[in-house]
Amino acid sequence: MTASEPTERFRPTIARVDLGALRHNYRLLRRRLPAECRVLVPIKADAYGHGLVPVGKVLEAEGVDWLGVALIEEGLTLRAAGVSTRILVLGGLADGSEALAVDSGLAPVVYRSASVRALNAVAANAGRTVPVHLKIDTGMNRLGVPLGHLKGFLELLEGLDHIYIDGLMTHLAEAENPDGAFTEGQLRSFDDAVRLVRAHGHSPRWLHAANSAAVMTGRATDHLPLDDFSQALVRPGIALFGSAPDAGLDGAWPLRPVMSFESAISYLKKVPAGSEVSYGRTWRAARDTKLATLPVGYGDGYWRAFGNRAEALVRGQRAPVVGRVCMDLCLLDVTDVPHVAEGDRVILLGSMGDESITAGELASLVDTVPYEILCAISPRVPRVYVTGKA
Repeated sequence: MTASEPTERFRPTIARVDLGALRHNYRLLRRRLPAECRVLVPIKADAYGHGLVPVGKVLEAEGVDWLGVALIEEGLTLRAAGVSTRILVLGGLADGSEALAVDSGLAPVVYRSASVRALNAVAANAGRTVPVHLKIDTGMNRLGVPLGHLKGFLELLEGLDHIYIDGLMTHLAEAENPDGAFTEGQLRSFDDAVRLVRAHGHSPRWLHAANSAAVMTGRATDHLPLDDFSQALVRPGIALFGSAPDAGLDGAWPLRPVMSFESAISYLKKVPAGSEVSYGRTWRAARDTKLATLPVGYGDGYWRAFGNRAEALVRGQRAPVVGRVCMDLCLLDVTDVPHVAEGDRVILLGSMGDESITAGELASLVDTVPYEILCAISPRVPRVYVTGKA
């Protein structure tokens, strides 16, 4: 602890992370997959806001086959913390980071000619042969080698003796769509890519395309052209943290949310009917009202747009967020909450009694996805880790 870091926590705003719920979701996933299927869990973006190292260590203890990160920096952080599980750098390597990746045993995703040349040179200098996962763009148009350019990319790899294709992957753009036509087209293109890669003499061990939505809709492995050498790998992310990837999949699996976002009432007062609240005076009290101030705001990742839309839980019942959410504060109308008092615990995301507020509910209020709700919770909100029942 440095002199500039506080040794105590005074503000009641926290994100509670239940590692038991994480274990529950992981074990549920394993039970619902074919026994031969392997699992890569993406824990990029600080494990979707849940904490990169604590989550990585729990999943390693559970026997996860791979962890996925977006950046080499995330992989290096895991290695420095003692995590030895296979790690795939999903976004590929930034120029100049190749030596660190090789030294740390991080497997990169590749799709750029310059990157594979640089990686091969570093591996040659180290006297090593480095496994890579080749990404195919089958319609996401974000990262990956387009199918029409794959033959030329494979010809480039023929002259690079210090890297080999250990995995082949793609990413699905809308696996949650019940129509499924676009996804099936992507999977057919991926099958074509696998065959072309094999025809050029490569034998990738790991084949993977399925994200949380694909796994939950039954597209985990049946699309993969497996042979006696290759293995199916799936990449479920948001499901491991207890949220369905799409509203249409809510309740499809008995997932348990891993994170709750909590605060407490710091100030309570009564205002007369007609009183206007917060910046811009966007809410007017229709009656004599009891207002609760919470020490949490958009600086903590509780969206400004939740004002006059979201609800929070106080003493087991819902109370509306009124007025605009400020950087450090927000307000609840608690007029209808019996016996409400300063210091009462408040749930912004999570459960209290029989009521729950999910990431999906909050996402629907602001036209986004649960991923963004979880990732947005600020680093200034302390993560408090608990180990509940798995």
